[in-house]
Amino acid sequence: MKLNVLRRKAVSAGVRSLGYLRNTFFYFESKVLGINIQLGKNISIGRMVKVQTTDGGLIVLEDGVSLDDFVYLYAQRGSLIIGKGSYIGVGSQLVAIDSVKIGEQCLIAAYSVIRDANHGMAKGTGMAKQNQCAAPILIGNDVWLGSHVVVTAGCEIGSGAVIGANAVVTKDIPCDCFAAGVPAAVIRERR
Repeated sequence: MKLNVLRRKAVSAGVRSLGYLRNTFFYFESKVLGINIQLGKNISIGRMVKVQTTDGGLIVLEDGVSLDDFVYLYAQRGSLIIGKGSYIGVGSQLVAIDSVKIGEQCLIAAYSVIRDANHGMAKGTGMAKQNQCAAPILIGNDVWLGSHVVVTAGCEIGSGAVIGANAVVTKDIPCDCFAAGVPAAVIRERR
């Protein structure tokens, strides 16, 4: 029985060490290699996280941000800012062509998509050649997005709002309310 306890402790220590090495490599890559990413303190990064900037894009992760496994962050020309203590759930995608700002202490649940650009659909032009129309997204403090939520370009979600699972946010959502549906609509105020 003692051997099993020792084995579990050894495995646990190994897993912690791998997490530390992953975070250290991420810091090294962003600081030393000159990638346009700014990192705060006590950042937690899961497995297979991809953080990418192109064309002068900027990504800022403030203190205490937690990225779960398989998160994808991408800033092309624009800025993607995640506020202090916010959590981004497994498999979520955040893409900034113009600007995406997430406030402090936000919870973004699994497989959510936040993109500040919509693909064009003009007739007579092939879909692969359509332009993207970008507009800023602003998510206030203490916001909770349920799993599989989609937030589209130009939307603002007020502080304290809760968005139900599988909702598609296509217009502004006021502070301290609960919204759900496709497209997302206010159901009631938070109690």
